[in-house]
Amino acid sequence: MSLLILFVTSWSISQGQHLIRNQGFFYGLEAVYGHAMKLHSDYIIDTDAYSPTGYGLKASANWFMNYNLSVGAGLGILNYESPNMFTFPVTVNSQTYLNKGSNTPLAYVEAGYGVRFNHRTQDQGLLYEAGLGYRYRIKWRNFLVFKVGYHNYTNNEWLWKRKVDGSATPEDPFQWFDLKRQSITLTVGFYYSTRY
Repeated sequence: MSLLILFVTSWSISQGQHLIRNQGFFYGLEAVYGHAMKLHSDYIIDTDAYSPTGYGLKASANWFMNYNLSVGAGLGILNYESPNMFTFPVTVNSQTYLNKGSNTPLAYVEAGYGVRFNHRTQDQGLLYEAGLGYRYRIKWRNFLVFKVGYHNYTNNEWLWKRKVDGSATPEDPFQWFDLKRQSITLTVGFYYSTRY
C-alpha cells in the first residue's frame, strides 16, 4: 500500500511540473515563404520586371529570459527569386509572449547577416524581420507556431557591372550595384521545448 501511495505522489508531482510555462530552452525549425512586396536597386530601372519572392528553412535555439521574453540564435537557408539569390543567414532573435500559457499570441524581431560560400558572387548582406504570430501546443513539449512578418534583405554588392555614366575611367571602369528586397513572410514552425 505504501508503494502505491509513493507512486501516486511522485506521479502527481511530475504532472505538476508540466504546469511550468516558458522556461528553459526551446528549439525550432521553420519553413518560410516570402511574398513579393517591393524591390529597389541603383542598377535596375524597371523594378516591376522583378519579384523579390523567396522561400527557405530556419533552425534556431532559444532561451526563456522570463515568462514573456525569449532570446536566441539561428541558421537558415534562403532562396530569393527574380533576381535569383541563395544565402545562408546567421541570425539573432527575440520573441515576446502575451501570456505564459501554452497557446499564446507573440511578437518577434530577427536580425542577422546572410552569407554566401560561392566566391564568384556576392549574395550577402544584412537582413531583418519583424512580425506577429501565434504559438499552439500540439502535445506535451511540442508546439506549432504561425507567423506573419515584414522581411528586409539588403545586398550592397549585388552586381559588378561596367559604369555607364561619365565617372567611368580606364583605371576604374566597374562598380558595385546594390539590391534591397522587401517582402511579407508567412512562417510555419515546429518548436520543441525542454520544459512546458
